[in-house]
Amino acid sequence: MAQVYRKLLSEKVSRIGGANFHIPMAALNFTYNKPSQTPELQVLAQYLGNKYDKASSPNGIELCGFGKGEHLINITTEMRSGKQWAKVSLDRTKLVQTVLASKPLTEQYNPASSETIVVEFSSPNIAKPFHAGHLRSTIIGNFVSNINEFLGNRVVRLNYLGDWGTQFGYLALGVQLKGLSPADIHNNPIKCLYEAYVHAYEAVRNDPKMHEVAMNIFSRMEQGTADDLHKWQEYRDYTVQELEELYRRLGVAFTGYEWESQYGVNKIRNVLEMMERYSILKDQTDGRKVVHLQHRTIPIVKSDGSGMYLLRDIAALLDRHDRFTFQKCFYVVENGQSDHFASLCDIAQLLQLPYANGIGHIKFGRIHGMSTRRGKVVFLKDILHEAQQLVREKQRDSPTTKTSSIDDPEVCDILGTSAVIINDLKQRRMKDYNFDWSKILRMEGDSGIKLQYTHCRLASLLQTQSSAEEILDIQCDGSSLMEPEALDLVCQLANFKPICYQAQETAEACILVAYLFRLCKSINLALKSLPVKQESDRKKREQRILLYSRAKLVLHTGLELLGLRPLNEM
Repeated sequence: MAQVYRKLLSEKVSRIGGANFHIPMAALNFTYNKPSQTPELQVLAQYLGNKYDKASSPNGIELCGFGKGEHLINITTEMRSGKQWAKVSLDRTKLVQTVLASKPLTEQYNPASSETIVVEFSSPNIAKPFHAGHLRSTIIGNFVSNINEFLGNRVVRLNYLGDWGTQFGYLALGVQLKGLSPADIHNNPIKCLYEAYVHAYEAVRNDPKMHEVAMNIFSRMEQGTADDLHKWQEYRDYTVQELEELYRRLGVAFTGYEWESQYGVNKIRNVLEMMERYSILKDQTDGRKVVHLQHRTIPIVKSDGSGMYLLRDIAALLDRHDRFTFQKCFYVVENGQSDHFASLCDIAQLLQLPYANGIGHIKFGRIHGMSTRRGKVVFLKDILHEAQQLVREKQRDSPTTKTSSIDDPEVCDILGTSAVIINDLKQRRMKDYNFDWSKILRMEGDSGIKLQYTHCRLASLLQTQSSAEEILDIQCDGSSLMEPEALDLVCQLANFKPICYQAQETAEACILVAYLFRLCKSINLALKSLPVKQESDRKKREQRILLYSRAKLVLHTGLELLGLRPLNEM
């Protein structure tokens, strides 16, 4: 869709300006000008060279040298919000035919131009319930992975689970103190193990000597001399089994699970030797080893000889590049870890890693007040269950709800989960926000339920009026879709790819969410003004079906990019 116009405009401007111009896809914006009843393509004039960027035409005077073409009619410029914009008037019929052409939306992977991107996200600790605080990392990381894959990159999705460190000495201690048998743990593993950890924590508070016991247990684990390391593998397996069900509900999938314990003594030793070769590791009088970065000193090895968490991250970075040969590696972790990842990037530069500039920290703010109605529980499993129950209550009160949907727990779960995901992703990444059930579960306005409702409207219309085979046989006739509502919807559909590129460049899901809200508004206005069943003209009816089928495809694709499972009935 949009790529056709980018190519045409780039070629036209290059011929006029006598130089090659490459207009970024993210710079395109299709709008419908209601007063002139003309669709327009708006682009910042800076992308079209000095001829347009410096042109003095505040009243929209047509610039010479452009002329009338098959798709592009004329170009004017105007100053808006302190910036010079170029506005290209488009042929209405050609635009409709181009947008509704049956072509796949997904970009194809091209080894010559595509990148391999590693995205590390979610990363909870084993043997603990999935905390609501991990929600943002999970769904933002999933979106970043989805949008890059959709635009033709190869994405490696990694869930780097915490299964090492001091806290796991506590867990093993708690299992011992409570006398838990394998059968006890197997019956309800995550709940049982979490309670064991809490029990050990309380024991240490009451008797500080118990801390040494926990540390000795972990030390034996780290050295591989603990008697029951096989139980550790079982705890990890239990955790993954429970996580998989939660990730399914959130529309999330991983290329693989990895573990902090993968980067033990040998791999850490290799990193230390590499740092010494580059003369960046400095010994301290207290036995520590540090790296001096600009304006700060970073500890790498503690005085007792154990490595810091950053050391394992460096080892993991080197290992991942050996395995995946990535160009970029993104860590989707909350804002509080900014110093940690800044240090990782700086050390990668000091080690002269050729991919150091491709390391990125995709950070985000926090959620405040996330709980069920009955208390301060912040386990995500409880939040999603609450959302499912609240949606069922709302569905029972709605006169438009189908009875089968009310009684289908999967439908209510998808709606509730959609509401929670969209409520989060419509926020700017770096923004903290307050969790508010009344806003999340609105049937009207900007909510996940409204997006699903619009998709269901389109699915129901298309199912009753035509089959998929019949839609494929419809030949587009742009002249039959000249109504303002049709042209406005066509412009919105044309914006889909530019919006995806904008969201990719900024790693901001809210850009796509806001677009889908605008798309739904255009769809619902068109459905009201351009009916199918009541239209007596067969050609108009077919063209509207074609328009709505394309709208459904774009909406469906957008929902999946955000991690939602699109519904056809609710």
